[in-house]
Amino acid sequence: MGRVSLLRRPSKPHPTFRPLAVAEVDPVAEHAVSIGFDVSEMPGFLDYEAGQYVTLRALVGGEDVRQSYSIWVPPSRARREGVIRVAAAAVQGGRMSPWLANEVRVGEVMGVLPPLGEFVLDHADGPRHHVGIVGGSGITPVLAIAAAALEQHPGSTVDLVVANRTRESTVLGREAAELADASGGRLRVEHVLSRERVDGVRHGRIDPLVVRSVLADVGGLEEVDDWWLCGPEGLIADVEAWLGGEGVAAEHIHRERFTSTGPVDPRKPATSAG
Repeated sequence: MGRVSLLRRPSKPHPTFRPLAVAEVDPVAEHAVSIGFDVSEMPGFLDYEAGQYVTLRALVGGEDVRQSYSIWVPPSRARREGVIRVAAAAVQGGRMSPWLANEVRVGEVMGVLPPLGEFVLDHADGPRHHVGIVGGSGITPVLAIAAAALEQHPGSTVDLVVANRTRESTVLGREAAELADASGGRLRVEHVLSRERVDGVRHGRIDPLVVRSVLADVGGLEEVDDWWLCGPEGLIADVEAWLGGEGVAAEHIHRERFTSTGPVDPRKPATSAG
């Protein structure tokens, strides 16, 4: 009888926080900013998938706070420019987001974990039609996914349905418009505002009628390959339940819920609010 080795296979190194200085701080909505970190010499931060997030660590008011934020630029852009960018909107009662949105300046040093997360764009050989349904800062990972999907195949198309209270509170609205303009019509962005009436913009909330209307000229739900849901829990639950009732297979519905502590898979227990 052969001897059994008691040696264990080396485990994967546990990710550790790296001290990174803020290289950019740019407003992307009312009380919301994009924060960029120069990682040009750190391949571990550039080897990520569209839709992933990083966890930030900083002393805020004397408290050691850790919170996760999604990367809103696709990997190709991050590698080209050597910068990863996250977006943070101030959340009332939040421990880190108000500090990021109102006080952080270029040169501030924070601890940053390499990108993580499973809400990501998979490889596809052929053209696909993606639909993102997002609320507030939930657009952050989906904007990266949309950009990467357009790069993945010249025949791929994306529809984004974006819910916000007002135009001023629309996180990354300008960046989404710029991506749509550059897409040659392959990305369409439909805004829905709940607290402001604007000519030519839908007023109210995202519901099945809105989604059906957006997709009416592309063949309806049956022509959608992947659904990307991100934002408040109520929005995700309502849309997911409706899609399931319409016969959309669960494997085509990708979701991520945003809380005051960052992105959370709604199929798993939520972390406590911070």
